[in-house]
Amino acid sequence: MTKTVLIIDDDVELSEILSDILEEKQYHVLVANDGLQAIKKTKGEKIDLILLDIQMPYMSGFWFCDLFKKKMDTKKIPIVMISGLSKEENAKKAYQLGACAFLKKPFEFEELFEVLEKHIS
Repeated sequence: MTKTVLIIDDDVELSEILSDILEEKQYHVLVANDGLQAIKKTKGEKIDLILLDIQMPYMSGFWFCDLFKKKMDTKKIPIVMISGLSKEENAKKAYQLGACAFLKKPFEFEELFEVLEKHIS
């Protein structure tokens, strides 16, 4: 069964690269460039994992993660936070809000696939 990954990142180029790589590994990929698009994309879709950037327009990744972990229909979706911000407190905050993993940009694709395999059931 194909697993669905939602990429939420305002970096369009990175989103396209991640999408291509994940599709090569047989994942179904949805892309949203901000939290508002992401909310629309999750309606009526079964999402198996979310790759979520911290710094985005309209709402931060932290805000989005917190919102999704509080909603009954989305709280069980694993969220992997990704960020170019390397501060330790960002990783701590991500985990406190319910993220299952934190990847610092740039990350190796092998690292990404390890995280996906570990957290997609």
